[in-house]
Amino acid sequence: MQQLNKRIKSEKILKQIQTASDLFKKRKFSESISTYKPLLNIVDDSYKYDKTEIYRALGNNYYYLKDYDNAIWAYENTLRFYTNNASIYNMLGFLYFYKDSDKSIKYYLKGMQLKPDLKNYVMLTQLIIKSSEYSQQDIKKIFEKYVDIFRPEILKGMRPYVYSKKDYDPNKKLRIGYLSSDFHCHAMMSFVLPIIESHNYDEFDVILYSHGKKSDSVTERLKDSGAEFKDCKELSNQDLAKLIHEDKIDILVDLSGYTHDAVWSLLYKPAPLIGQYLGFLGTYGMKEVDFILCDEYTVPRDIAKYYTEKPMYISSGMNRFAFNSRRQNLPDLKPLPYDENKYITFGSFNSVSKVNPYTVGLWSKILRAVPDSKLLIYRTQLQDRDIARYKKQFCEENEIPEERIIFENKPMPINHFNSYLLCDIALDPMPFNGLTITIEQAYMGVPTLTLGGETFSSKGASRVNKAIGLDDYVAQTEEEYVSKAVIAASNIERLRYLRKNLRDIVAQSSLCNGYKEYTQEIETKYREFWQKFCGK
Repeated sequence: MQQLNKRIKSEKILKQIQTASDLFKKRKFSESISTYKPLLNIVDDSYKYDKTEIYRALGNNYYYLKDYDNAIWAYENTLRFYTNNASIYNMLGFLYFYKDSDKSIKYYLKGMQLKPDLKNYVMLTQLIIKSSEYSQQDIKKIFEKYVDIFRPEILKGMRPYVYSKKDYDPNKKLRIGYLSSDFHCHAMMSFVLPIIESHNYDEFDVILYSHGKKSDSVTERLKDSGAEFKDCKELSNQDLAKLIHEDKIDILVDLSGYTHDAVWSLLYKPAPLIGQYLGFLGTYGMKEVDFILCDEYTVPRDIAKYYTEKPMYISSGMNRFAFNSRRQNLPDLKPLPYDENKYITFGSFNSVSKVNPYTVGLWSKILRAVPDSKLLIYRTQLQDRDIARYKKQFCEENEIPEERIIFENKPMPINHFNSYLLCDIALDPMPFNGLTITIEQAYMGVPTLTLGGETFSSKGASRVNKAIGLDDYVAQTEEEYVSKAVIAASNIERLRYLRKNLRDIVAQSSLCNGYKEYTQEIETKYREFWQKFCGK
């Protein structure tokens, strides 16, 4: 009789599970949850498989309801019973992506260990270069490990191209290819346009391989530069590699890294020399990529061993900047907010994914060190979940009064440059700096305080500040970062001077001038690397 009762009970449970499953299929997620949840108190933990599946089903329902906190709760509970399901770890990695980057990394790494996956690896690379927990040596080790795992699978259908040095003329007219998914109005193009438009087309053939879907006035500007433009968005990585190889490209420079799928075409070695520039802000971990275009400040010689690529050092600095539009409309400058508020307003305008707990902790120290100051966090993509996370981190974990943090996500009238005028001093996130935004802020008379680090991604704002004479806004330690914030906030006259004059300082700096000379140095380096490849 006892066994019979257990069987009847099990049948009832199975019927309830089937009902909940049917509700899920009908997209009645709330009803499905109400049917699944009581089972958690009925099904004993000893039935591990059943309990896991109930939690997983709850997680799926919560996910489709966009109730991500409860989805996390449900998926994490599955790990109480089974710890070898890569999909659960990857889902948790995805759910924590904007909520807690370090937890996201932890879950993605576990998922990768169980079942390496290209899509999840790309997500992981974005997180790791934004984390304060990984040194340049760590990044190289992790990236090389997974590229080595993926390489055999990617090359299964086609072997990589090989090259014999004796077949090439060291003094030939070089064919340079640039590969990107961002040949349109994009922050990256602000640093690419000065190169493409300044190339010596008498001595170099330049071909642009576009793997992106967007096309606009910047695309047309690139097509008018003298370079040949090829639309490759429909090509597979194999076909893209074939095209580049058949075009007899001598040096291919990738401009997007793991921000586009075409990066995997590099494993086929479609050109004798392959380099990368700026698009990813870190090493690729691919032995097929020969060099990284940089300067000695960004990749010091003693750190270069932690890059898979060899540095191609540009002595005049690795960046030149030009607006995507030749007639960029900049708003009129306005007085400091301090002059009206009588307190300093610090500002953050970078992507929310860059502002990690480490950065929040440092900014909280600044707010404590500068009495009555406030921090404006402005981003049109700022969502309620981001605001809730920031409030927890600033107010609960770092004991900053809520009224000292200002959140804003409404688009500014005319253009986004007006948003920078809302603060006196901009604060840079660590270790993934702002680059284009740092320059834009400077054009609006707003200096950016930054903390330089070891990794490639932690040097961008420092490079900008050094180019425009703001070395005193570059810190090398956490203590210096806070103390320089205090000094900057106390020197109101200097802030007024920068508000009035920084735009002209930027426009007249090396950052925004000498495009032809800069490109000539890059061309010289291309020739040097080519001749070395040829054995000369």
